[in-house]
Amino acid sequence: MIRYLNMNTKLILIFAIILFQSCKTQQLQTKASLPKVENQLNGELDYSKGGIELVQWQKSGDEISLGSIDKTGVIHFNLPAYDIKALGRSHMEYHFESQLNMLRCKGKGDFDMMGQPLFKTPYEDVYSQLYPPMYIKKYGVNVAYVSPVSDEELLVKENFNKIIGDKYYWMYIDRGLDFKDTCIQETFQDTDFEIERSADIQFKEGWNFIKSSLVELQNYGENNEEIMPKKILFTQSSPESKDVKWYMVRIMDDEKILAAKKEYELQNK
Repeated sequence: MIRYLNMNTKLILIFAIILFQSCKTQQLQTKASLPKVENQLNGELDYSKGGIELVQWQKSGDEISLGSIDKTGVIHFNLPAYDIKALGRSHMEYHFESQLNMLRCKGKGDFDMMGQPLFKTPYEDVYSQLYPPMYIKKYGVNVAYVSPVSDEELLVKENFNKIIGDKYYWMYIDRGLDFKDTCIQETFQDTDFEIERSADIQFKEGWNFIKSSLVELQNYGENNEEIMPKKILFTQSSPESKDVKWYMVRIMDDEKILAAKKEYELQNK
């Protein structure tokens, strides 16, 4: 009897150890799959100091929290569901396609002076909002932003739309929707040139992580010295993709951040 109990105790102990190791491994794998900031800034923007919140604004002007960055640089998203229709049309880009700059396409109808189509589109009743890079909020003010890209060089101002690569955005939509379309437009730099934007996205209701890929460039101007996009492709991605690199970009120096910190602490005594 004692031997039987000892055997059961050993089996329970072995099972507990296996279960513990399994849970620990799962936790490590989950954390490893979470996105992490590529660069660590100095001073008050050093993420190891904590207190970093990620925010954006709805078209209504209301601020929403999208998550946070922990002290190891790991990004934790907490994307809130909300009733985008309740915000009303007055706060929205009226047409879904305009979120991806796929209006005023050649051969797809006429537009008025304001760029609005003089015809019905298949997506007129769709409510959506494309969110630009997330802002970092600390001490009650926006001190930086986080930009997801395929290459840090894409963040250099002089390289804007002049380097092959990918940029990423969050987009909120009121329904599931398969969107596959191509839009050819005259370029604003030179009307003798065209730019092609294509989309192949299977939207789900709520938040979607969209990849904007600049896949082809073209030269224009005197002696073809200038560069501009020729083809852009929109597809769906995942924030956990290894192709996505997350970079913090400072918009406020430490002196101003410390002043904001002092005011914040006085207000929250």
